Amino acid sequence: MIPAEVYITLDQVSGLGPRKVRNIFNTYPSISSWPDLLNADLTIIEGLSKILNDRIRQADTGQARQILDQCDKLSARYVALTDPDYPALLAELYDAPSGIYVRGTGRLDADYIAVVGTRRASDYGRQATQELTAGMVASGLGIVSGMARGIDSAAHQAALKSGGMTAAVLGTGVDVVYPSENRKLFDQIVERGVLISEYPPGTKPDGHHFPQRNRIISGLSMGTLVVEAGKGSGAIITALRSMDQNREVFAVPGRVDDPRSAGCHALIQDGAKLVMRVEDIFNELQPPYSAGPGEQIEIIRDLPEPEQKVLGYLSGEPVIVDKIAEDLSWNISELLSLLMTMELQGLVVQSAGKRYSKV
Repeated sequence: MIPAEVYITLDQVSGLGPRKVRNIFNTYPSISSWPDLLNADLTIIEGLSKILNDRIRQADTGQARQILDQCDKLSARYVALTDPDYPALLAELYDAPSGIYVRGTGRLDADYIAVVGTRRASDYGRQATQELTAGMVASGLGIVSGMARGIDSAAHQAALKSGGMTAAVLGTGVDVVYPSENRKLFDQIVERGVLISEYPPGTKPDGHHFPQRNRIISGLSMGTLVVEAGKGSGAIITALRSMDQNREVFAVPGRVDDPRSAGCHALIQDGAKLVMRVEDIFNELQPPYSAGPGEQIEIIRDLPEPEQKVLGYLSGEPVIVDKIAEDLSWNISELLSLLMTMELQGLVVQSAGKRYSKV
């Protein structure tokens, strides 16, 4: 297997990039050390200019050793593209990172869904994120996001609260907290999830890192769920990368006049799966996913009293919302809001004429 030191040294060569690194090792798969690489005829590598050849030969492996020492101090590790632990879905990308820095106790081989959205999330967006994430975690899915403000943070927090696996793909090193207010979430993910970055420890936030890392968020995942996102936002870029990678794309609809949902509506128009409840996601995944009976009972047991009251009232037969409001003595607008939340969670289903029944 090609040593991590060789990969990391090549990662530091300006202008080389992961595709050219992959070309090198596809051409010379038996390289076992840096001297082996320097003894190879790199002029035959497609896309490798004389300038890049010179930069490779001038590269210093000492920097790679320092980076690996930093990883040891952080209890982090470098997982190279040829490492058996490298995530299989991510390896399928033509521009997969040459290697990733990994920190935490979580699994790289979980079945992940990406959950992304705006940094300026509404209460509706946060609630939808929490409910859908809880449902996915109950089915055994892990949650990937970028630990940004708003929807990303809500997704990580909901996954942890539900006892599930979550992975945060960073635009910094795995020892750098960004944004700074996410320190507690960062520490929780180190303890119970996994931090992933293609940048070495100590790397500070940089504008171009974040769009670049989006391909990893989608690349780790069977599909991407966009909850709230404006047109042209980073979340939409992640969804488009997911489409390019032939993965599923899901979108939660919002108000037609809310710019935070304009990107979601555009995705739905372009063929993304409209999501109103967690089953809408499960139905598109192979193999199919669903929460087991014991897990469903746990979700219901932990529900707040209003949701439990509605579930106690409903049966398998649809009931018009006016009658529910009348029988339970509730304001109809508040009831509709509650029913929408329960529908997203997969607890109730709506039929024609605003009739609701228990799933």
